[in-house]
Amino acid sequence: MRALVDAKVEFIVIGGVAAILHGASRVTSDLDISAPLSKENLQRLLQALGPHRPVHATRPDLLVLDDPLDRLMTFRLLLIETELGRLDVLPRVEPIGDYHELAAVEMTLAGHTVRVIDRRQLIAVKESLTRPKDREVALELRAIDERERQSP
Repeated sequence: MRALVDAKVEFIVIGGVAAILHGASRVTSDLDISAPLSKENLQRLLQALGPHRPVHATRPDLLVLDDPLDRLMTFRLLLIETELGRLDVLPRVEPIGDYHELAAVEMTLAGHTVRVIDRRQLIAVKESLTRPKDREVALELRAIDERERQSP
């Protein structure tokens, strides 16, 4: 995440890390972000990941850096494995919509301010998924949200 922030990549944290930042207790091993796949943003993303050997997670024999930007801009999602870990980049988050339709809040993580999907939208995303772990996170986030609304 630090590399993305330092490179000024435009992104919003979604998924498991967002859930943790909103108070969920589940552990995750990857970073999911929503980001526009514009030429400029992809250039910044690739610059940030370049030193960390980014490969396509589904084809580890292919470096992401070898793909032309015009091709990457057409992807529905980018699944990237790096020496730092896994990064999933989604330009669209169902059932909310594309990157620009996401509501985000600013949070501080390791001394960096990052944009994180709003808790209520994250709950909607997690509830729309079919994996049991996503449904469990949605329940936990809903309970946290309810507790905060009832606090004086």
